[in-house]
Amino acid sequence: MKPHSQIPLELYDLRADEITAHILGYLRAKGFVAWAQDNRGRYNPKTGRWYPYPNNRVGVPDIIGFRCADAKFIGVEVKAVKDRLSYYQIEFLNELKACGGLPFVAYSYEGFVKSFERRGSHLPMATTATTTDTAGSTATPDADRPAPGPTILPGPTITDDPQAPYHHA
Repeated sequence: MKPHSQIPLELYDLRADEITAHILGYLRAKGFVAWAQDNRGRYNPKTGRWYPYPNNRVGVPDIIGFRCADAKFIGVEVKAVKDRLSYYQIEFLNELKACGGLPFVAYSYEGFVKSFERRGSHLPMATTATTTDTAGSTATPDADRPAPGPTILPGPTITDDPQAPYHHA
């Protein structure tokens, strides 16, 4: 057999869906619940065009989710090779940042991980602060208090509304 040239994996540019899959695995390993948001809409083969889903918001990142420790929302817009952010994507990420969420733009898996770790988002969240007294023993404030229970949502959480009638066209 004749040897043939092969592109090393390090030089291979990942497609957006491959970057998305790697980031989703990383986020799950770091305590996040995250999923890929389908933003493509629906394709009409008669017209050859894509149409947005009527209830989707334009500009929502490709990956959305939350950190289990504190329910902090995360949005990751994945861009491969020469993709660029749209006006609506920039607007959404800025809104997310203003509300205290974790916005990211990922051009590669490695770049995302570096940015994620540089921000400290990979670290477990501290639940209580510790103090050291003059004797050198460590204690947590309110150590004698029991841990808080689950938060109860206001109002009824189960509806008993009658089911809306469905109409066939």
